[in-house]
Amino acid sequence: MADLRAVTASAAVAVLLLAGCLPRTGEEADPALVRALPVTAPAVPRPGAAAHAGAGRGGWPQTLPGLPGESDPVALVVPRAKVNAPVAPIDSGADGTLEPPPLWRADLVGWDRLGPTPGEPGSAVVVGHLDTKTGPAVFAGLSQVREGDAVVVTRQDRTAVVFRVSAVERVRKSAFPVGKVYRAPPRPAIRLVTCGGTYDSERHSYDDNLIVYGGLTGWYRLSDLPRA
Repeated sequence: MADLRAVTASAAVAVLLLAGCLPRTGEEADPALVRALPVTAPAVPRPGAAAHAGAGRGGWPQTLPGLPGESDPVALVVPRAKVNAPVAPIDSGADGTLEPPPLWRADLVGWDRLGPTPGEPGSAVVVGHLDTKTGPAVFAGLSQVREGDAVVVTRQDRTAVVFRVSAVERVRKSAFPVGKVYRAPPRPAIRLVTCGGTYDSERHSYDDNLIVYGGLTGWYRLSDLPRA
């Protein structure tokens, strides 16, 4: 995956992570939980609606009240894309490049730890490889995702936050929408970023980025989620 030219001001002086220096990672979500998760997310609550309005439908249990707050991510699950990936915290380099995990750990996704955790207000940014020289990587199926799909993050506090996909777009890397991706909405949001488009063999890079946007629609105790 080629460099992502996306950075917040506070990230501009961060140290680039190198292969072999990866911080502590999470772990895959329980396979029985992943098999039981619905592909479609619960509906986004209307402004002013009761916290539990519409809960318990579409295979989802009743959501917890309020907002989740801070807790580090452990695993990312995207049912339609068949993603069940441990999460590694990553930084941006001094040149403003947000690097995914190293290619030798292409099964991981990287969370920009200088931004909010998934579940806190603002945009949590998660990046992953599309492929490697040896085959598909963690986000190989991300282009299959569509509006309304579920993006689930399990967290260290033994909860899962669920986001509903609101948009999917492909953009030229030279025109990466930094402001749109890093914009801080009042409610928790998530952005998944990988490569897309045509692979340039001379530059060893894809021409585009694929970006999935989602907004928080519920959060749950892990123990309350169904198992298959």
